[in-house]
Amino acid sequence: MDGEGRTEAYEEVGVPDWDGRGLPPVARARVDRFASSGLRTSLLSVPGAIGAEVAGFTPVGEVMGCVVERLGWTAGFGITPTQQAAIYADALRQGYRIALDRLRLEAEAIGADGVLGITTSVTRLDETMQEFVALGTAVRAESRQRPGRVFTTELPGQDVGKLMQAGWVPAAVAIGISANTTFDYNMQYQTTMWAGNVEVDAHTRLVTEVRADARSQFRKTVQTTGADGAIVSRMSLDTWQLGEVAVAGVASVFGTAIARFHSGSSAPTSALTILPLNRA
Repeated sequence: MDGEGRTEAYEEVGVPDWDGRGLPPVARARVDRFASSGLRTSLLSVPGAIGAEVAGFTPVGEVMGCVVERLGWTAGFGITPTQQAAIYADALRQGYRIALDRLRLEAEAIGADGVLGITTSVTRLDETMQEFVALGTAVRAESRQRPGRVFTTELPGQDVGKLMQAGWVPAAVAIGISANTTFDYNMQYQTTMWAGNVEVDAHTRLVTEVRADARSQFRKTVQTTGADGAIVSRMSLDTWQLGEVAVAGVASVFGTAIARFHSGSSAPTSALTILPLNRA
């Protein structure tokens, strides 16, 4: 939708005009309610909240970012399935990026220093529309030295606490996504009920390639943040056949880019099961 169409749509439902940049009006309203009420909410579990406190962070509020995209195979004369796969991967990256950017903007607006325990999800709304959502708990550092930029992480509070005790800090959620297609005429013989238990060459090549490229994309994202390393939290793979002689697939890698700030002791191997009353 162009700027003029978006303006008319918002006017019809009584929502302030928004050009797609910065915080959406609904998110701005949440920030205003936060400022006026002073209510502090959190999505952290009890161990997560205690871990965040141990690391020197206080929860200040729930934050979210979302975007709805048309997501699917792009039709067009001369566009090959491999090019369609690349366009599809770009759309996925864009959806996650926008959702995380809007989550970070909302965290900045309420004076947070970081966002813990971020979850990302994609929900299909109809045949072509999908919603990307990022949810997390914004936290504020209880120290004079504050981060120069709001950090984001999928790690829960207790893991952030252990990470910082070992001399590392989370920098940003990192995502690597790859999509591709593979053609092989042998596939029509290897996938029939008469083939028996045999390797399907096209599928093996595809999953190997997209997983390797997703890891490469993940590594590039981490390097872009200037971090020293990363913790992988989850990976996914999805494939589907394109007729009898081709297969398409998409792989993704999610994690947190981390940076070293001092050479500390090794991180504890388990979370606290008992909270000592003597805080000293």
